[in-house]
Amino acid sequence: MLNRLKMRVKQPSFWFKQCRDLFILIAVLFAVATYMQRDMAKGIAPNILAVDINLQPISEFNHSPPQATLVYFWGSWCSICSITSPSVNRIFLDGTPVITVAVASGSNTQVTDYLTDHDYQFPVINQSEQQSYSQQWGAFGLPAIYIVDKHNQIAFVTSGATSYWGLKLRLWLTDLLA
Repeated sequence: MLNRLKMRVKQPSFWFKQCRDLFILIAVLFAVATYMQRDMAKGIAPNILAVDINLQPISEFNHSPPQATLVYFWGSWCSICSITSPSVNRIFLDGTPVITVAVASGSNTQVTDYLTDHDYQFPVINQSEQQSYSQQWGAFGLPAIYIVDKHNQIAFVTSGATSYWGLKLRLWLTDLLA
């Protein structure tokens, strides 16, 4: 059996099929990601005028020195958000400006308890039923992440699970190119 596998691996057609299948998988994943991001805001970032769950005002995208800001829409009920939130927290602890919006996650007390249970320190706006930040930003699927440059332009959007290094790369590119 092992000898048959070794012989197959040496054949060019084996590698052609593997590369073809990998290309198809990447194309399908890209198409799904593009479809999921179709309604996400582009261009100038919508205003966020709010206070976080600790009643601290959220200062939009005015930082000194000016740098990219990560805007993260998430939900305590969202299983994929539980994969992405630790990376967002780490980005925040690295000193990058982060604004997060909890969508349909309960009262401020419930959101605070969730943050404490998971040891997250990033600032959170708890979107109430009267607020529509997620709709203004086109964050219809969670998690939704926006990278906003120092000129208040949305540089990158993504939805779904994202890694720490994927976020860092987008932030670095935004600061480099803005």
